Amino acid sequence: MALKKTKTELAHIAEACKITDEIFAKIIGELFSASRRIETERELALFIRREIKNRGLREAFPPIVTSGPRAGNEIHPKPTKEVLAGFVILDFGVRIHGYCSDMTRTIFVGTPTAQDRALYALVQKSKNAGEKMAKAGAKCAAADAAARKALDKYSKYFIHTLGHGVGRRIHELPRIYFKRTADTFEEGMAVTVEPGIYIPKKLGIRIEDTYSVGKTGLTALTRSPQKLLIFKK
Repeated sequence: MALKKTKTELAHIAEACKITDEIFAKIIGELFSASRRIETERELALFIRREIKNRGLREAFPPIVTSGPRAGNEIHPKPTKEVLAGFVILDFGVRIHGYCSDMTRTIFVGTPTAQDRALYALVQKSKNAGEKMAKAGAKCAAADAAARKALDKYSKYFIHTLGHGVGRRIHELPRIYFKRTADTFEEGMAVTVEPGIYIPKKLGIRIEDTYSVGKTGLTALTRSPQKLLIFKK
């Protein structure tokens, strides 16, 4: 797959990202509404899949919904019948004209503690640090290293790469990682930035957006709110 995308290809990816934002907005509007109660991971994943299908589109990949202690155990688990509680990771995307979007948001069901809020803010800080290092000509490894440095002692709980290329496939080059990569950001790439903290048997947090790479930095293609959204049952 071509590392650098044409203007038409980037437009297709941006369109897929816009629809992903629309679906997330609908999730937030209906998650615990009086008319529609979504209780479990599987119900939420099914809601996402129906929203994609209702728009006549295909999933970029099977939606990931995981919550509570389970969210700290695996990066890409299958949704279960577990009731949504604590941090809830939602990772999904759509495919349009053959091109993918990829976005993750983490919400909270219940009442977060001060520590919960601090950890979420730390992931936001990590994401900002990685984003600032990503621009045409910069080393991908440097962006990943900056994001890990921002996590400080929690960097050991960041167990995957900072991001990856996006296009016709959901995972393409470049590989944004501080190990085993010499990849460089190039103008016209479409990439993700997605730091996370995964504490086994306790919690998981991930925030991810899709971007286009420019000379001076990144332009966000997914634009859903990144603040911690809290839902009290």
